[in-house]
Amino acid sequence: MITTAARYEVNLSHLRIPAAGLLAGGLVLAHLPSGVGLPCPLRTLTGIPCPFCGLTTSVRALGGGHVGAGFRAAPLGLLAVVLALVTLFGVVPKRLRLPLPLLVAVIGGEWIFELVRFHVL
Repeated sequence: MITTAARYEVNLSHLRIPAAGLLAGGLVLAHLPSGVGLPCPLRTLTGIPCPFCGLTTSVRALGGGHVGAGFRAAPLGLLAVVLALVTLFGVVPKRLRLPLPLLVAVIGGEWIFELVRFHVL
């Protein structure tokens, strides 16, 4: 018996407005003082960064045209900006089915990156 990995289906047509918000936010944040933003609750309480720590910094750097700095802050931020751009301009299909192990691997890889970046590992 052959089984397929669980898949997570995303309706991308509902993500156009959030994609535009992410891109606009990155452009606005790039021109504000660097202390603007919400702190990560997990990192504030425990000192351990969450898998999404650094995304605001990454999107802010990318909004200012600093691709290297954006990647160094959080590679997932670069992926988020690219996905926001292709979603906003309708380059991807309306529905996308992603293998759940791939999503877990991407988020897990980002978390390991952040743990190393913040010297936890």
